[in-house]
Order: sequence, then C-alpha cells, then structure tokens
Amino acid sequence: MKQGGWQVNVEYFDDYVIKTPKTKKEIIERVKSYLKSKGKLEELDKRVKDMQEDWKFSISLIKKKKFPSELIGNIEFLKDGKIKQSRAIVLEDILKRVYKEKKINELKRIISQTLDLILELWKYGIVEKTSKIGSEMGIVNGKVILIDIGELSNRKDIAERQINNKKWYKDLNERFGEDIANIFMNLAEKKLTLKVLNDNWDIKRKG
Repeated sequence: MKQGGWQVNVEYFDDYVIKTPKTKKEIIERVKSYLKSKGKLEELDKRVKDMQEDWKFSISLIKKKKFPSELIGNIEFLKDGKIKQSRAIVLEDILKRVYKEKKINELKRIISQTLDLILELWKYGIVEKTSKIGSEMGIVNGKVILIDIGELSNRKDIAERQINNKKWYKDLNERFGEDIANIFMNLAEKKLTLKVLNDNWDIKRKG
C-alpha cells in the first residue's frame, strides 16, 4: 500500500514504512490544489521551497543531534534519501477510539506520554514545529513516538510560542473537540511550562 503526505511518499509494510522524499513536481501537484481552494495560490513557490528545505534541515538535525532513534521510530537512512521507520498507529486514531470508549484514564496516560516525548525532544534541543500532535505522532509497542520528522527545528523560541500561544490546544480542539483539548492542556500546563523548557532545553547535548 502506498500513500503520501506533503513531503514524502510512504510505502507501508507489516511493521515498517519506507519514506521517499517527493520531487519538486510532486510537491507542487499536492500543494497546488490545496492553496487554490484557500485562495492562496500565490504562495505556491514559497510553500514548495519551504517544504523541501524543512525536510533537508530536519534530516541534518537528526543526524547532528544523535538522539535515541526509538523516539522517531528507529529510523534507518537508506539509499537515494529514503528512510525506513517503524510503522505506528497514528495518535489521532488512538485518541478518538479511546475517547469514544470513555476510557478517560487511558486517554490521560497516552497524552502524558505524548507530553513526555515533547519534553524529551526539548532535552536534545529539538522542537516539532507544527504542534499537530494528532497527525505528527503515533504509537509503537505502547510508546508514543514522532512519526513525521520533516518539520523539526532547533529554535527554542518556537517552543516558547507553542507554550505561550497554546498552539497544541488550537489543533486538538479542531480535530477532537474541547474535551480532549482541555485534558491535554490541563496536563501540559503542569508538564510543559516555560520553566520546564528553560531548565531542560538542550541539556542532553550540553551534558
């Protein structure tokens, strides 16, 4: 089975996926219709350029930081820019199922693991820029991992804005509604504060 996101084509196997960076032409085809529907077609060139640069920078950041591979699905770098990654269940699907089944304690446990992953990335001086945890993260063998590795940054101010602007809440509220968004933010406001960020940012590299 083959699918694709904005930046990569994804081929699915039983317990892993192969991600192949899209060509510029492929990205244009994917992004053009979306921007046209939003009345923002004039942004096409910049969007395509940004996506390609984001992917390249994210890969270089992963290689440079040398943090535990299990945080991002035990990725392996293959030929021609391809990447092999553990196949995960997308977090959005799990959160919706658990909430529908009214397993609130389980929901809180998964969200807590998600917050722990964000904090662990901070410790290596890395932040996922989009704040879209539902689609950017997933679960493998009961552990939350980052599955979309194409929009990473080493800029602490991005993490600061996510905290101050409650960007996670905005995405979760749109995807899941207030209940899940509120549970997430109640936990995030204890575990992902500016003090926690300042105390932990890049400490594993510095240490």
